[in-house]
Amino acid sequence: MSMISGFPSNAKIAKEMYDASLIDKNDVQKIILFSHFSNPLFIMSMIKHKTFLVLLAHYLSNFIIGVIVRNKYTSKQKITKTKNKNKNFNISQMLSTSINQTMTTLLFILGTVVCFYILSSIIDLPIFNVILELSQGLNYLNILDMNIKLKTILYGCLLSFGGVCIHFQVYGILSDLKIKYLPYLLSRIFHALLTGFFILIFY
Repeated sequence: MSMISGFPSNAKIAKEMYDASLIDKNDVQKIILFSHFSNPLFIMSMIKHKTFLVLLAHYLSNFIIGVIVRNKYTSKQKITKTKNKNKNFNISQMLSTSINQTMTTLLFILGTVVCFYILSSIIDLPIFNVILELSQGLNYLNILDMNIKLKTILYGCLLSFGGVCIHFQVYGILSDLKIKYLPYLLSRIFHALLTGFFILIFY
């Protein structure tokens, strides 16, 4: 689902699975390390040169991270699925709850994007702003006059890192679980470097 809808849906879906007792905290910690995917439509709209290569490198790097961390953060307890015996569910109540939860998440994401956009406008330091908010960083790279190969590598690195705004959204969604941020940060840095390496090799 994260490959289709993009971040921070990985954190939102993992949190919902945790709340439903389908996975535990260790599973959530591991899942967010390798499910950091950018929306493919966003990539195609923002990047016009070597789009498929950037997309492929971005996805392939995540899969490699998934292989590396597959034995990390193993579950300490066995999760057992329980059948819901209450068949008298209220469809209108379920729909209302779903809409409320979705709107809360969307407002949180929109609020963080606006705050970081305003912050980047106030500070106005190009290098800082590139890693602060993803879409603004990509727009800044688009207008730079530089080697196209280097620019493509930077596109991939920035997409895989996600920007501080995305990190804040993921951490905010999972704040109740008190997930460790450092492993997520290190995986994003490694993801960015690995994506840049693949673009450099296959360009």
